[in-house]
Amino acid sequence: MTFNRKSKPNLLTPQVIVVSFVFLSIFIVEFFLKTWCGVQCIQTGYEISSAMNKQQNLMNMQKNGTIELVHLRSPQVLMKIAKEKFELTIPEPGQVIILP
Repeated sequence: MTFNRKSKPNLLTPQVIVVSFVFLSIFIVEFFLKTWCGVQCIQTGYEISSAMNKQQNLMNMQKNGTIELVHLRSPQVLMKIAKEKFELTIPEPGQVIILP
């Protein structure tokens, strides 16, 4: 008894291999690009957070500097500094000369 066996078509033709390789390459490149974009997004978030913290610190420094400046401009503080650092006193009435 002879059986007529039909030969199966060869599925691994060079054309199929090339197309499969192209699709696999596109998939791998897309995977790496998606991963890279995710990492860049996270890195940008860290940079934004760092910049916001720096801005908050600078705003606090400005606020503290403004308060210190107002404090240093007050007449009582100026008088105290003049007495302690420069040994200045309030002039007596005879020491004041009014110029015309």
